[in-house]
Amino acid sequence: MDIAKRRDPPTGSTSIPQDIIYDIIDHLQHDTAALSKCSVVCRAWLHPSRRHLFRAVTVYHGSASVQNRRGLAAFVDFLRACVDARHFLQHLTLSSEIWRPQAGIPDFDTALPLDIDEFFAILDTAVNIQHLTLTDVSWTDNAAWAAPHPRRTLKRLDVEEWIGSDQEVLQVLKLIGAFERLDLLTLSLFAERSYTEDTTGLFDNHAQTGHFPSVHSFRYYTSPEWCATPLYQTIARSCCRGRDTLARITFRIWDYADSWKRITEFCGFVCDTDVRFHIRELDFDPGNGSTLWSTVSLPDWGVLDLSRLEELVHLTLALNCEDAPTIGQELSKKLNTYAYIFRTHPPPALRNLVIKLHVPDGTYDDDRKPRVETLQRASYRPAWSTFDGALNALPTSPQVVFDCVELWGEMVDREAIDQCFKELLPQVHARGLLQ
Repeated sequence: MDIAKRRDPPTGSTSIPQDIIYDIIDHLQHDTAALSKCSVVCRAWLHPSRRHLFRAVTVYHGSASVQNRRGLAAFVDFLRACVDARHFLQHLTLSSEIWRPQAGIPDFDTALPLDIDEFFAILDTAVNIQHLTLTDVSWTDNAAWAAPHPRRTLKRLDVEEWIGSDQEVLQVLKLIGAFERLDLLTLSLFAERSYTEDTTGLFDNHAQTGHFPSVHSFRYYTSPEWCATPLYQTIARSCCRGRDTLARITFRIWDYADSWKRITEFCGFVCDTDVRFHIRELDFDPGNGSTLWSTVSLPDWGVLDLSRLEELVHLTLALNCEDAPTIGQELSKKLNTYAYIFRTHPPPALRNLVIKLHVPDGTYDDDRKPRVETLQRASYRPAWSTFDGALNALPTSPQVVFDCVELWGEMVDREAIDQCFKELLPQVHARGLLQ
């Protein structure tokens, strides 16, 4: 039963029909202050209000200097004491309220590690949790990690972590392994400046014996300092858990000079492992690291070999315009890179291609309106022509959609942008593939 639509019987006398009360409370579902006041009107208003108040809860844990060191134990006690809280709670966020200490700055305080037993106690108590978010959470290092725990299914797990050591990465993997199935797993892992890659084989045993859940959709956001190969190896092992495992994958990396190394690792993950037999939808944003690629260096650094992704039917690519588009280097190289991939490694089953167009502030006029003619600069024209020819040559003739994101999505003149792409991609337009 959908908890959000649950209708409890009236628990107090009221002259307003209960369905009307629910409609009133539903209208206020995003106003926490109003919901708090509604919850004390009468008993008939209590449960409808708590249904929204307890739906999403954020628990902040403080530093080791905080006097109350009970950690998650107090929240566990609250859930056990409040029936409505543990019944209505669907989205739980555990977050550190301070930044992690930086190397060489002793004044920064240290976040108090959370007890893993208390974390599993929350999952056992609030059985209707469907979405779990962990932000910069550190855990106690005890024997509980090795103990078997009942594995659950979640609709969504989001983990955002600043990695300072491989031990922290291993804890993240073990935590994910506590679940049997995840409909959506989002990992945002960023390495601290003090991080150095492990050379002792810390991940070897876990990669061979550790549990990893069946994941339908996987989103991965990272910075180039951390080598993700051990993570990819662990995830690839889950492919044997079902046909719909890793059917959707999203990759985005923040721009740095050596981001191409992480791009190469990801290409190997999706193209050289069993993952390639499962991917049906791929969202690929290599940042501007791909502008370092050329038709000469691509085979050496690694390329997104779409020809090996036999089940891929939906592909999303990011197209970023530079702040000062005077020479067209960034956009041109991105277009040439994608054209090279399509010509040398055409996807065999592609049906839909979405281009996410990002245009930063530098391409706006004083009135903050986007200039569509930016895309039509003479410096871009050769690259657009190459890209048009590569798309036209794809054997499956996929539909091509340009998705204007960020400010463009709200301010762009649709007729102007449609006419722009008809001129930039005449071959694709002539075949009726441009949408």
